[in-house]
Amino acid sequence: MSISHQRGMTLLELLVVMVLLAVISTLLMQGLAVALSTYEKVQRRQYEGVPRMLASSWFVQSVAAMEARLDADSQFKGNASSMSGMSHSALVSRNGQVQPVTWRINQMPDGRVALQYEQPGIVWTLAQWPAGTKAQFLYRDHDGTPQTLWPPSEKLASLVPDGRIPSAVLLEVAPPSRPSLRWYVSLTGRRLPRMDYRDL
Repeated sequence: MSISHQRGMTLLELLVVMVLLAVISTLLMQGLAVALSTYEKVQRRQYEGVPRMLASSWFVQSVAAMEARLDADSQFKGNASSMSGMSHSALVSRNGQVQPVTWRINQMPDGRVALQYEQPGIVWTLAQWPAGTKAQFLYRDHDGTPQTLWPPSEKLASLVPDGRIPSAVLLEVAPPSRPSLRWYVSLTGRRLPRMDYRDL
């Protein structure tokens, strides 16, 4: 009578296999947790960044299309907290239709600062920053000098404003605990309402 030896796993081999499976499962779960955490960070960054990117794009689009006007009521005017003028690229309009556009920096009751866009029948808040934020518009004249008022004060004294627009506009925002934000727009159209050698 012969005794046949059955091949199988001993208890020790079974324990080693189970420990290896546990280690591999733990590593896989940790890898998935890291991947999920990274995905959530990217999603959060996009969720926060896309509205600001859209607001920046809309600001640049509507301000770059401002036009110089002879009519005093529709000329480009601005100070540190607001600016207005006629734009070929209002946010809601048909292509090329000229509309009055106003951009304002508003201090909200809770201390936050908001960037507000206005055109006939529309008032939108497009960006907000935390309490304590300092924000202002600056206008670059044709000599490259920054101005906080447009038209510059020497032009305001003139009886007939010439309707010129600045060569560039800067929105400067300084939140209390973040880096400053600057949206710079070069106004590419004619600087004066009539054809002039200074536009060359």
